[in-house]
Amino acid sequence: MSRILQSAALTALAALALARGARAAEADDPDRITAVPGESRVISHATSASRDVGALSYQVLPRVALGTGGDFAFLGFHFAGLELRAGMFGLIEVETEDPQPASFLNVPAGTYLWRGLLGYSLALSFGELGERLVGSGGQLEIAVSFRHESEHYTGTRESSEPLYPDVPGIGDYFMPDLAVRKALGPVDLELRAQIKAFLPSSFYTAGPGVDVVLRWRALPLLHPFASFFAERLFGRYTEWGDGHRQIKDNTLVRGLIGVIVPGEAADLMLYCAMSSGNGKGLLAYGEYRDIGWGIRVAFLKRSPFEEERRGTSTDATAP
Repeated sequence: MSRILQSAALTALAALALARGARAAEADDPDRITAVPGESRVISHATSASRDVGALSYQVLPRVALGTGGDFAFLGFHFAGLELRAGMFGLIEVETEDPQPASFLNVPAGTYLWRGLLGYSLALSFGELGERLVGSGGQLEIAVSFRHESEHYTGTRESSEPLYPDVPGIGDYFMPDLAVRKALGPVDLELRAQIKAFLPSSFYTAGPGVDVVLRWRALPLLHPFASFFAERLFGRYTEWGDGHRQIKDNTLVRGLIGVIVPGEAADLMLYCAMSSGNGKGLLAYGEYRDIGWGIRVAFLKRSPFEEERRGTSTDATAP
């Protein structure tokens, strides 16, 4: 926990310093650099069915899970029709150990299981080239992240015995990914392929995953959407206690279907969630087939370059 807080504090100080420098550079060349241009990626990760989304959320899985997080770029560079973003990702998700009834006013009972993620990323979107390759309104983007994930629990004061002593942690990993967005009339199709390459200190070796998102911009104030995510983490044969142990693989298949209420500063998502496979954090060895629901709020800010490409900037709509 202290490692996450220290890294977050250092990142915040670095982002402030970079933002001040970026504002100065922005005044000299506004078409080349901008501070806090938006999310860490031009092709947003906010509608993914993954549990690793940096956003505010309330989910009934049917275990209650509360999430708070952020996913933003602190610097954006625009050059030769490309956009490079340097960003940060963070998430803290608290989940109840057992299924709970939904309640927005009362604190869920029982032991709290929680996990923290912190990471940094570089993402390159191909702008006009991506649109030529994918089609009008399309985009192509590659990114690489470095992340740390840790698992924790809040126990009772009457007991000092550890919970889930046999569940391995995630640790540190690099995660390259490739994303494509294609406009099919009023429907946006987004595809993303990623792989988690774990450091030798982790209990896993690799974790390929795929994302599929469909968003129908049917009405200005209501966008139906559906998303699908699948991931498999391959366990490592490693030292454990006085011997060696083969860590079990972790698999998750999850889908969301619901509606998005788009706003100027944020998207509000209401959805039904269906999942099959292993849990997250200290529930990694559990096997579940769940149906639940959730609310997610993702704060958004498109860069002027992306708005211009999509034809939504003020300059593009001015007479």
